[in-house]
Amino acid sequence: MREFLGIDAGGTSSRAVLVDAEGRCRGYGRAAGGNPTSRGAGPAAAAVASAIEQALAASGGSGGAVEVVLLAHAGGHEDYLPGIEGRIAPLGVRVPVRPAGDLLALFASGTHETEGAALIAGTGAIGGVIRDGRLARVVDGTGWLLGDAGSGFAVGHRVARAVVDDLDGGPTTRLTPALLEAVGLEDDGDRVPVEGRPPVMNRLVHVLYELPPVQLSGFAPLAFALADEDPVARGIVQDAVAALAALLARVRGHQSHGPLVVGGSVLIEGVLRADPALAAPLLDAAGGASPVPVADGLVGAAVLALRAGGVEVDADRFARLASGVRAAAAAWSPRV
Repeated sequence: MREFLGIDAGGTSSRAVLVDAEGRCRGYGRAAGGNPTSRGAGPAAAAVASAIEQALAASGGSGGAVEVVLLAHAGGHEDYLPGIEGRIAPLGVRVPVRPAGDLLALFASGTHETEGAALIAGTGAIGGVIRDGRLARVVDGTGWLLGDAGSGFAVGHRVARAVVDDLDGGPTTRLTPALLEAVGLEDDGDRVPVEGRPPVMNRLVHVLYELPPVQLSGFAPLAFALADEDPVARGIVQDAVAALAALLARVRGHQSHGPLVVGGSVLIEGVLRADPALAAPLLDAAGGASPVPVADGLVGAAVLALRAGGVEVDADRFARLASGVRAAAAAWSPRV
């Protein structure tokens, strides 16, 4: 039996699926984050190998029948792929690990089509043009310092600034008590200046500057949660949607047809669940295509693995693969 491994190595978790040439799911595994940039090459490689080992064990077979190992991930390190290969060779898997970008894997997780557009807005924001099953063009994704407008970082940064502005005498916002609670601070209402500022503001500024900048993305959900009742929060969300709509319009300028696959918490948990009036600019920029939301790139990694092995992934095979991966993920439980 021909077998293929697809792996989606994210910052929080690594997921692996073993499939056969018909797209049937034969084994699934999950482990810690496999991003080499955020976790380091060694720990990331070990996590990916653990997920693969679980998928092989669940199938009841060995790794000797695996023809392709396709790894979808962001970031890189020269020791990362060799580290994975060295760890899975004792499992019988002796083929090279093929890398693929997470944007392409996300697109392939939402459709069997080979042309269209992908948009991710999580901690960062990036759009991509897919042609002939390949990533033909990338828009933004340049990181919190240079771009990523509309991202979780951009929204969270605005939230933090709005709260500091409130405490400094600017517009009052319900984001203030929400953010203070999120960082474990209590506002006792004392506005008598200490070193020229309200005490709670001094404490908040200290706490925020201790965080790595990208962790400000953790405050983004506060804006979406309060957008219907707080003008400041609503303005932040409106600006984020406008930025993502502009990003998508630029992507659609390169690729006007085909499905639109979207992912990332800002889009899935935020924009697409928000007041339809707030999401309207993004939907307008979609050019008539209904966004196809996906949770991660695991199905796409398996699709890319099959294609790399010369297997055509048509609509039926894609549907079988997607439903099988969903069922395996739902049934998975951590090893004791």
